[in-house]
Amino acid sequence: MPLLNATLPLCMLGTLLFLVFDLETGAWLARVALLIYLLVQWPRQARMAKGILLVTLLLAGVVVWRLPEPVSVLLQALDRLCFFATFVSSLGLLRVSAMRSRLVREAGNTLIRQKPALRYPTLSLGTALFGLIINIGVLNLFGAMVQRSNTLKAAGGHSDIQLAREQRMMLSILRGFALAPLVSPLGVTMAVILANMPSLTWATLAPVALPTAALFFLLGWWLDWRLRPQHLASKVPATRAPSLRPLWHFSLLALAITLSVFAVAGLGELRLPVAVLVACPAAAIIWMACQRRRLGGGTGLPRALTLLGRHSRLIFGASRGEIAVLGGSACLGVLLTPLIDVDALHALLIATHLHGAAMAIAAMLLVVALAQLGLNPIVSVTLLATLLGDGSLADPRLLAVGMMCAWSLSMISSPFTASMLVLSQLIRRSPYQIAWRWNGVFFVLVVPMLALWIGMLGRWL
Repeated sequence: MPLLNATLPLCMLGTLLFLVFDLETGAWLARVALLIYLLVQWPRQARMAKGILLVTLLLAGVVVWRLPEPVSVLLQALDRLCFFATFVSSLGLLRVSAMRSRLVREAGNTLIRQKPALRYPTLSLGTALFGLIINIGVLNLFGAMVQRSNTLKAAGGHSDIQLAREQRMMLSILRGFALAPLVSPLGVTMAVILANMPSLTWATLAPVALPTAALFFLLGWWLDWRLRPQHLASKVPATRAPSLRPLWHFSLLALAITLSVFAVAGLGELRLPVAVLVACPAAAIIWMACQRRRLGGGTGLPRALTLLGRHSRLIFGASRGEIAVLGGSACLGVLLTPLIDVDALHALLIATHLHGAAMAIAAMLLVVALAQLGLNPIVSVTLLATLLGDGSLADPRLLAVGMMCAWSLSMISSPFTASMLVLSQLIRRSPYQIAWRWNGVFFVLVVPMLALWIGMLGRWL
């Protein structure tokens, strides 16, 4: 469909022209192109995506009805939608290059084939590392690898070992992916936080977010060791540890891509989420060009552009749900803010007597609770960041870390999140079993631990 193939690239181009060069023509190009894209994709949208878009349209109607000058608010909301559509698409291009990379497959196999004692830390940290580049695609990649490697033969003919390996490896992958909101400067969570709390930067968040991620990881590692099936240890077949060279090479690649984002941000004097829009497509093209030249399948760059163009059609079509949910949620925040009596809300929040760490913990628990009812944290975090981000009731860094923790907790506990649904489909098990039965003990322990940690941060910040 030629119309579909052109709309999202035009939206990306227009958004970049507007954000980088401040060209109003680019903004209008992005707005029109994205509206056409959403219209064309409407019949294929999932129920949740349609619901968010309909609520967004309804709230836009309320803005037109209630505000004397609604145009500026509507355009601001549409620009926010264009930004996140471009953000998702930029990461999608990087994902195309990653999924075609031999290095990615070799590094993934290195992680899967680790000995039991090292499997949790390597898989968990490896998933977080891979997630920097391929986002949710890492679940499909690693999950499929686990399925292929965890055979009855590899378990020495013992089905109980096979089942135990499946549970431990899948939980390692899930918890590793849940580290992304706390560690990834390229992720959706960071984009949402920084877009709605402009007083913050990655540099200001990293000193509090990274130790939080370390605590999250260490608790998972300890629990995996504590609950290991010791009665099966004597049955486990001896294995030879694979070379770590592919993993080190991939780590250097991920570091190079991440540093390129920071370099673009510094040289172009751009905010980090905007730098992602510039650096990630460029990194995808260069990565694909290197792959083609090494394989002898073309002349490098021209062939890479051809392949990315071919595969991007699938990526752009498959991204419709992410764009609708993420972009629609961002729109809701922009549209809702001018409709709220800020003074009345501030008085209500003061009446709760929640300040500082208590407010951050309350926000964390609220997001997690809503996630159990099916509300994606994209929606709740966007709205809370918009309403609480002024820092009047708590240090913005504290609130941000609380909501980042909530995003991670929702990913490992809610049966309705995309991460849980992907894993459940791969291993053909109920998302409720993975979220509540397999991961229930970890969730019960990690929530009070993070609440206590946020309380300690509140004393230091």
